[in-house]
Amino acid sequence: MAPKRVGILPAEERMAIFRGAKQLGLDPYEFGAFLSLEAGPNMDPNIVGGAGGRHKGLIQFGQNEQQMYGISGPQTRAGQMPAVLKYFEDRGYKPGMGIARAYATVLGGNPNVSLTSKDSFGTSVQGALPRFRKGGDLYSNAQRVLGDIPAELGGGAPVAAAASAPVAQIPTTTAQRKQKAESLLGSVKENIVEQLLRSALQVPSVPGVFGTTAGFQGLGKLF
Repeated sequence: MAPKRVGILPAEERMAIFRGAKQLGLDPYEFGAFLSLEAGPNMDPNIVGGAGGRHKGLIQFGQNEQQMYGISGPQTRAGQMPAVLKYFEDRGYKPGMGIARAYATVLGGNPNVSLTSKDSFGTSVQGALPRFRKGGDLYSNAQRVLGDIPAELGGGAPVAAAASAPVAQIPTTTAQRKQKAESLLGSVKENIVEQLLRSALQVPSVPGVFGTTAGFQGLGKLF
């Protein structure tokens, strides 16, 4: 069994990215790869970049978008994720469109732009896709940063099986059946004796009932 990967981010931050990917209908590592390209290898929500250093955050919000979505001051990944999801919704991205259209939504402003169009840095969706896919460097980085996908979000973490009730062994041979019968008879005798003794303790002691030799001999005749 492969060792469990826990990632390098705090649990709340990891879960925010995993849940964000689920809401967008994306492979969480492809989403993480995309964030790694936009916000650096650790998916920094406060990173500044772009032309003239005017873009900021997980998806490099432009200046207008920063005001629109409240991207200001230090933020956590979990704190910024609702703004990321709202941006996608406002720009027409629909859950399940896939990583190519998700990146097009950020790079070109809507999910329907040409996948071969390049931004001012020469980046295109088509050119970045291999890095987002399994086997790409950014995909591997996302696995390193995020760790294993939680079971509650579709990951492969093992789920403990419910304990099953022990199954009684059914005797099959004559010897086994005899042993079982003797065991049951012994249990019945013990229960009868216990009940008789309890009853005897609740009545006055009389000859032949309790506390006398005759009494015990009488009990013995039952067996």
